[in-house]
Amino acid sequence: MMVAWSFPVKTTEELGRVLRALGKHRYVEEVDHRIHWMVDAALADLPLFAAHARAFEARRAREISLDVASREPSLWRAAPLDEIMAALHAFWSDGPAAEQRRERLRELLISAGLPLSDHPPFQASPESPPHPEFIQLDWVLFAIDELDAERHRGALDAMAEHGEEVTHPSAPIYQEGPTIALPELCAGMRDGELQEEWIVWSEPPYSYADYVFRGACRAAKLDEPPVGYHDL
Repeated sequence: MMVAWSFPVKTTEELGRVLRALGKHRYVEEVDHRIHWMVDAALADLPLFAAHARAFEARRAREISLDVASREPSLWRAAPLDEIMAALHAFWSDGPAAEQRRERLRELLISAGLPLSDHPPFQASPESPPHPEFIQLDWVLFAIDELDAERHRGALDAMAEHGEEVTHPSAPIYQEGPTIALPELCAGMRDGELQEEWIVWSEPPYSYADYVFRGACRAAKLDEPPVGYHDL
């Protein structure tokens, strides 16, 4: 079962530093960030996304039976962090250009026959998230029995200090960011600040994830550490 940590970020700049730190520390084995085809289409006025939008339109022309409203994994593409942040900035900016992009995103959902999610930003149910999640942020940490006694001493010491039982030491640790659907991209930022907490979820061991998340906050030069349920 995953549990959540709240990260003290408000601006896109702070968020970018945190996401970069979460993908660069010594405990991360894999980073998997993905963008849905509708995001590329809505941002096709920007050169960074235009080529991806054209490529997807060419695919639709070739694959007549492709269900663009489905959960087919290939409807998302892998994206580097710079593109993730550029997409968020493009939707979260002020001004008519950003508003037109948000409206295009709504129109794409309607044309695909999908409902317009209406949950408050960053308050979607984690058990039944809306479809599609436009931006997916996932990380995989090394399994406990893959940690090196010297290189990974910090997390190993943290787990030993807390005396936490490790049920599956050979299993990798999966982590994921918050649901980013229509409400998050269209109303998640106001006047330059996130409207709700930025949540990152992790599988246990708790002490392992907590150590990693605290280190990421320090690397991102945030003023406060993340808050997990042991801190409440």
